[in-house]
Formats: sequence, structure tokens, C-alpha cells
Amino acid sequence: MNPDIQLTALQQRLTGEALKDAVARADVVLDCTDNMATRQEINAACVVLNTPLITASAVGFGGQLMVLTPPWEQGCYRCLWPDNQEPERNCRTAGVVGPVVGVMGTLQALEAIKLLSGIETPAGELRLFDGKSSQWRSLALRRASGCPVCGGSNADPV
Repeated sequence: MNPDIQLTALQQRLTGEALKDAVARADVVLDCTDNMATRQEINAACVVLNTPLITASAVGFGGQLMVLTPPWEQGCYRCLWPDNQEPERNCRTAGVVGPVVGVMGTLQALEAIKLLSGIETPAGELRLFDGKSSQWRSLALRRASGCPVCGGSNADPV
């Protein structure tokens, strides 16, 4: 599609100013992390720098995917998960089914290609995948009025 594209895969932990510097150099950020504190920090950097964020995760047979874009009218990651507390059911407690990770990562990459190509993406939705039934459901996001990140209330079923 674009032979001149430049990809930067970061395989190190970024926090603080190093994270903000990396986000500032990106046209889009794909969050592939596995902990809430890091997800929240990436979200905050993307909001401050007006950089689109595509986040995906998997636990057990389930996966979730969100495309969050400026001007954050549907809110940000913190609007949906207002704290850094890890969910009780996470990768460490429930494990991860490898093919679900593959599905979520592939769709995350597809959404990035669409966004960078100017093709409409389903921004402002939390899409949930059930690997046991191969079924999807979507929740519409709303900006939380008291969100400390985007200033925006949580998810409403579509």
C-alpha cells in the first residue's frame, strides 16, 4: 500500500517523557500491553498529544478492541476504566488462548491500516470478541464528564 511507510516497534518499557516522546513521533499508537497502569499511561500520552490510539487485549477466550481518536468525543480509555486497578480476571489468572491474541492483533493492525489510509474506522466503540462462540458485540463509548484525562458515561450497549 505504501512502500515508504516507517514502522517503529518498541520492545522496551516506556514511561514518562520517553513515552511522550515516542507518542509524539507516531501517527497512530497500537497498545499491545498487558497491564492497566501502562495502558492508562499510553492513553494519557495519546490524548495530550492528539494521537489516535488502537488498543487490543485478550484474556482466556475473550478479546476486546477499541479505536480512540481525537478530539476524543466518545471519550478515552480512562473514561471506560477510571482507575489503574488490574481486573480480577487477567492474563495471569485466566491465561490466554493464543489464536484469540492472533485475532485481536490482526484486527488491531487492520484498524491501523484503515485509519492511516483515511478509511472510516469504528471509533468510539468497545468491541468484544467471544472466541468460544466466535460472536462479537459492541458497546458505544461516552466521554466521562469528570475524566481527568480527556475531561469528558461509561459504555452503553449499541
